Amino acid sequence: MSFISREIKPFFERSISPVVVFLSERGVHPNLITLGGLLLILCGSVALYYKLLIPAFLLLGAGAVLDAVDGAVARRSGLNSEFGAFLDSTVDRFSDSLPFVSLGFMYAGEGEPYGTLLSFLALVGSFGVSYTRARAEALGVYGVGGVFERAERWVTLLAGVLLDLIPLALLVIALGGLGTTVQRIYEVRKHITRRFA
Repeated sequence: MSFISREIKPFFERSISPVVVFLSERGVHPNLITLGGLLLILCGSVALYYKLLIPAFLLLGAGAVLDAVDGAVARRSGLNSEFGAFLDSTVDRFSDSLPFVSLGFMYAGEGEPYGTLLSFLALVGSFGVSYTRARAEALGVYGVGGVFERAERWVTLLAGVLLDLIPLALLVIALGGLGTTVQRIYEVRKHITRRFA
């Protein structure tokens, strides 16, 4: 389990509790929240492409909050379902990729190959982390962790946007994602080896 998941997530969940209550009491469907979060992240990614950093930060941050809220609303409203979980996981992959694709195109348009490379390495690292978890669970291995999971990627990206340190943020995300992918591969191999020992 990552540092943010272990130490900060409980505080974050308490802080968004009023939002969860507000949306639940008004009957907002969690799937609508999921799609609304994706729309905000899409708009934030467009703002990122045009280097509108403050609007990008606000839109991406709001989208990330909605992404964290949808599951809690589903549980509180009794609307959690297998399809909702499937939709959420699928939308998460699009939400994760949009900012990196936007930055890749931005840097390519400016003739900055290193920025483009970092954008797509960050994308590859992010997908490696999510894929290894999904594949591990398909093999019956649950609870694989990692030092740099989804929460860390989003915090790093948002900090990079806010502080105008995007290349550094992309480098950290790329290295953290690739490192966590390797870590999870090792953990899954260890679990499978024990199973057949």
